[in-house]
Amino acid sequence: MPSVMRLSLLLSALTFFATSVSAADNHEPTNFRVGAGVFQADIGNAPAYLPNGEQQGFSLFAEFPQSNHAASRFILYRLNGENDVQLQGGETQLMWGWGLAEPGFRIYTGPAWHYEKILVQRSAADHYRVFNGWGWQLGIGAQFAAITIDLAATLRNPDDYNHESIQAGAKEGDVWTHNLLLSYRF
Repeated sequence: MPSVMRLSLLLSALTFFATSVSAADNHEPTNFRVGAGVFQADIGNAPAYLPNGEQQGFSLFAEFPQSNHAASRFILYRLNGENDVQLQGGETQLMWGWGLAEPGFRIYTGPAWHYEKILVQRSAADHYRVFNGWGWQLGIGAQFAAITIDLAATLRNPDDYNHESIQAGAKEGDVWTHNLLLSYRF
């Protein structure tokens, strides 16, 4: 399914959900958010079986702003792409910025830690390999009433990924993940 179509379905579902929940319940929501998004991983100079930025998957997440300047988020994601690219994992993020708990514009940055499994190809047999480590994420977004939309990216420590690239005969490269996130505030 094309990514534009996935995003349209995601936006429609969350809009319907938000409308039905707000119509049934007229109290002021808390700052706890749950949402879904489009996930993309881009491993520079990656072998064909690793994500190269052209494949897209989905993500589910929960976020809790502790104040207007600090929040935390946990994302689960999965990607099944061409050339048997298979990736699944999670990322925990600490967010420091502005506008994290109030309607309006928001911008944030902070450390992130990820743990994921990627299907790697070997001459004997394919198997899943664990990739984990630190990164630094940044994002921008906007909150309208109880709906929040964010565009976020994480620059990851490339050591695990570069080891895999070198083993496959490729050069080292940077590792980025990108998320387009849509959430509802309960």
